[in-house]
Amino acid sequence: MTRRRLPLLLLVLAVLLAGGWWWQRERPDPAVMHVFPGVRGPAKASKIVEPPRTRIAQFDRGGPHRLAILVTDPQSGWLGLVRGFRAHGVPITVTQDPAKALTHKVVLVYPIVSGRVLSAEQLRALAQHVRDGGTVLAFNLAGGGLGELFGVGEGTEASSRLRLRWTRTTGEPESDEIVVSSTGEAKVSSVGYAPGTADVAARFDDGSVAAACRRVGGQACVLGVDLGSLAQRAMNGRAEALARRYVNGYEPSLDSLFRWVRDLYVAGEPMPWLVSTAPAGREVSILFTHDVDYGPSVHNALAYADALKARGVRGTFFVQTKYMRDYNDKVFFDDAAVADVKGLLARGQEVGSHTVAHSREFERMDLGSGRERYPRYRPFVETDTKVRDATILGELRVSKFLLDRLAGADVVSFRPGRLAYPFTLPQALNASGYRYSSSITANTVLTHLPFQLTDGRADGALQPVFEFPVAVEDEEAPPLLQRLDAADALVARVARDRGVATVLIHPNVVGDKLAFETALADRWKGRAWMGSTQAFGDWWTARDALDLDVEPRGAGWLLTARAPKGAADVEVVLPKAAKGSTTLRLPPGGRATVAIP
Repeated sequence: MTRRRLPLLLLVLAVLLAGGWWWQRERPDPAVMHVFPGVRGPAKASKIVEPPRTRIAQFDRGGPHRLAILVTDPQSGWLGLVRGFRAHGVPITVTQDPAKALTHKVVLVYPIVSGRVLSAEQLRALAQHVRDGGTVLAFNLAGGGLGELFGVGEGTEASSRLRLRWTRTTGEPESDEIVVSSTGEAKVSSVGYAPGTADVAARFDDGSVAAACRRVGGQACVLGVDLGSLAQRAMNGRAEALARRYVNGYEPSLDSLFRWVRDLYVAGEPMPWLVSTAPAGREVSILFTHDVDYGPSVHNALAYADALKARGVRGTFFVQTKYMRDYNDKVFFDDAAVADVKGLLARGQEVGSHTVAHSREFERMDLGSGRERYPRYRPFVETDTKVRDATILGELRVSKFLLDRLAGADVVSFRPGRLAYPFTLPQALNASGYRYSSSITANTVLTHLPFQLTDGRADGALQPVFEFPVAVEDEEAPPLLQRLDAADALVARVARDRGVATVLIHPNVVGDKLAFETALADRWKGRAWMGSTQAFGDWWTARDALDLDVEPRGAGWLLTARAPKGAADVEVVLPKAAKGSTTLRLPPGGRATVAIP
């Protein structure tokens, strides 16, 4: 009988031991972790769904008055062109059909023109298009006998050219000479041409022709920078070595190349249009954002919120939900912090996520299961370079859940601690319910405009998440208030092209940093759109989804607008119309037609 009972006793003992282990795991040490009683979640798992590869056919639409991009190699960086031109508000049609492309007045052939990818008849048609008054822009003029038409000599391909200098200088070093490659891993191929009869617009640092146009009825132009590849590398956060400065500087290298092509489109198209990059009536957009990642910062944030509210401005407060005591800091996301976060929301401010652990190792964490839940998710930072029990999805899911559940926020914006930027972040953000990211600096991505992210920060597929890169931050010397004039000058440079300046402030102190923020806001009052990441992100997303076209109508033109996500204060610039612009205000799904005299 005793022998028969032994297995049963062992089973009971095992169950009791397992229960004790489970109880110990579920019951956190109050000296290490703050517990919100009865709070568990999120209940729903986050599932990473691999999006389908973005296809050229998705952009093969629209009327003939758009810029046509003729893709001669579908394995090239053409998606970088799409992302860049959409950010700059240039209407495009992307096609692999040369005959369709040539129904447009301005045609960009990417990435190569040669007899290997185009027939002799198609090459002749390109040449005739120019002679008939059209514009053709080529990147790599590798063959086909069109050198004389374009007015340049033989091109030499290399990745050793680091700088491009415009021949028409402005006296501003960052604009006059831009970066196009690096000696490190961020090498971008370029084609330097021998001079000929074309008017040279830019030269590489080795003296070869980087950009030039020749007028023969219309214009035949070359740009020796692989703009699609450069845009993909920069927007994917893989061009850090190219940036001349990490942050707090003006870096228009990518913007200036897209603007040069934009200007060719405007010059060569009878009725061009552009979608403005700033809300109607504003010179620039300023996003005031705050990283709340230190104990006193949570309560200090209220002073910043009060100052912004007094000016009618909504800012973003990225809050770290730090409920674990570890190497970084003591617990500060507790009941008092929740009350302060509610205070931010009551003052009309946006609350975003700034992770749970705020570890620089975020970019090297495992992606996670998507089932991480509070209170069992307990990331612990052991040193500056070591964290355990942490995952990317855990940092995203749990921080958002706590802010939503405890404070009543509706978190859609994210910024990682220390701007640590994992390659899987775009798909993890989408899976966790985020729409907006501010995870990298504007200098690193070579642009002062937002842009859409891609899966894995790679070339294949777009993710429905937009990035708003940081232009100004407060951790460099000298103290922030002493840099007010420099920051103001940077915003003024960005404003020349109606860009976006995202300001990052840590509210660890109130004095000079708050004085900086209020002074900058007061200087740009009435000229700049100022608000939160979410508010501007909603505007930018709706702008990006607009579908516009123009067509001749009698003695004038007709602009047709379709707004799947609505349109609020979106300005459509009409450079050649008597009425230089029109402002769209449409509800989601709205449609309008505007006569252009």
